[in-house]
Amino acid sequence: MAEVQKVGGEFHVSTTDGQLFVAEQLLITAGAWAAKLAEQFGEPVPLEPNGPQMSVTEPVPYALPTVLGVFTKIKEEVIYFRQIPRGNIIIGGGNRNKPDMLNRRAYFKPESLINQMKQMKRLLPGAEKLNIIRVWSGIESYTPDSLPIMGRSGKVDGLFYAFGFCGHGFQLGPGVGDVMAELISTGSTRTLISPFDIRRFTDPTAIEMPFTSSLMSTGKLI
Repeated sequence: MAEVQKVGGEFHVSTTDGQLFVAEQLLITAGAWAAKLAEQFGEPVPLEPNGPQMSVTEPVPYALPTVLGVFTKIKEEVIYFRQIPRGNIIIGGGNRNKPDMLNRRAYFKPESLINQMKQMKRLLPGAEKLNIIRVWSGIESYTPDSLPIMGRSGKVDGLFYAFGFCGHGFQLGPGVGDVMAELISTGSTRTLISPFDIRRFTDPTAIEMPFTSSLMSTGKLI
């Protein structure tokens, strides 16, 4: 994508290969890069891009049928892991590295792996001795309140947002797609998304939280 503009009552999206897409409605789902687009339309969001790191151990006898993890306010102590049937343990959490947003890359940091294994030792003694056979990282975006941006724009008619899912976007993607399709096509949704309104950062007093009576009488939450 090269440029996004609103021209009259339409959105014009230009691509780097010279294509032009025109529509009356636009949904911004650009992940960690979405804040720049929102700011362009007068709705800045304090979105923080990070590169969390994942690791995979050598296979060991299967013994962990569920996901285990610890979440604290100390980011370095956050750790979660699960074992897949063939025996490998997949590890996440710990340090978040700053990604290269220009080149769209998040890079492996040895110190992050060392920290992960230290935290693993606390929960699963002996795990720190396992060989790590693979690591990877990717770019995610986080909001200050750990909630996504989801819903209509507070300033521009026809503009909608769905981004900033704080590491949970992949899992929530199908449901988010259904909700946003309903909102854009009908003007409302039965799913409560008011807490995710972009205006909580730009104009909190403008957000109207629905009440249960509204849902009971209309069957809809906006």
